[in-house]
Amino acid sequence: MPGRSKKEERERRLEEEGVPRKLRERAERQVTFSVWDRNPIKQYVRRFGWLEVIQGFVERRLEAGVDRPLRYLTIPGPNASDIRFLWQAGLLYRDTNGFPYVVICDRDNADEALKVLGAVRGVSRQSFDEAMRYELHGYFPFDVINVDICGAVITGDTERRRALRTLAGIRRAFWLQRGQGFLLLLTTSTDDISARKYLEDTLLQNFHEDNFQRTYLDRYGALDFSPFQEDYRALVSLVLPKAIGKMARARGYRVIERFAAKYNSVGGHHMLCHSFELEPLGAIKPAKKYETCFKNIFWDELNEELSNRVLRQATDAYEDFLPTLIRRDPQDIANILRAAPDLEAELRREAESLIRWWESDKLQGADNEIC
Repeated sequence: MPGRSKKEERERRLEEEGVPRKLRERAERQVTFSVWDRNPIKQYVRRFGWLEVIQGFVERRLEAGVDRPLRYLTIPGPNASDIRFLWQAGLLYRDTNGFPYVVICDRDNADEALKVLGAVRGVSRQSFDEAMRYELHGYFPFDVINVDICGAVITGDTERRRALRTLAGIRRAFWLQRGQGFLLLLTTSTDDISARKYLEDTLLQNFHEDNFQRTYLDRYGALDFSPFQEDYRALVSLVLPKAIGKMARARGYRVIERFAAKYNSVGGHHMLCHSFELEPLGAIKPAKKYETCFKNIFWDELNEELSNRVLRQATDAYEDFLPTLIRRDPQDIANILRAAPDLEAELRREAESLIRWWESDKLQGADNEIC
């Protein structure tokens, strides 16, 4: 039929073949993931936002005398392309059975990912925020937590608990780390502009903080929301890292934003990608930064484990962190690739190599099985 898109034609054909709706929807998700996995924009995120940031983290661990395998928590999608890419670079350990230091959390694609990966240390078939409540507690701490979600971290739901549930899941991960240093890789949509009120209220609180106020006035000239009226994604890129900074302060971390970028995904979704390093404060020996510092996951007035000195350091680190968010702009990946066609072509080839990698990747002996 003239005018039909490839997607519509595919759906019509599957329906005529009697394929159940649930299976048709799964097939459509697979196609979408496959198309997006090949996209050089996504590969830019994998290489510069994930791979290079993790490599820097590993180098700092090695300098501190820590050489154990990385423990990695991820939302992998059906192709688990991030795991393949990081393993290929020598950052994740793999044996004859699979990935013994990897935990996956994927409500829609866990079973497909397991077909690719083989055995993993743990798996959850729930959403990230649900899995953080109880199911994944026993697998913490991690060295890298990759929260790559299609939806928004903060929504406009009128019930605050529901609006902030993904943010609450991230906060719970901070507690479960028990003071160990780690990377948080966070990818999120900014399509849900109904959360504007929550974000503006949060930003308003910072207008009363001296360092933040001065830096904001230097850049924008007035303490108002006018810079973000036409650019909701810019508002999220400022306020969401601020929320991460508050979590870091509460748990005695210094937070460093190692990467920040924006891009549009398949379907035109307005995405942000941040990579944060959480460095525990107060550790005497460098290696202790990469170990748990606290006996208890959750604190109360009877078992508070942060000293007053660390609390002061964390407050100072938070106040220093906020102005850096105002001064920087997230990289615009599409613009970068338009100006660098050779890089775009290289990333496209690199992304293509990750598609159905498990079929072409036949391990040859133990030497190839362990990286």
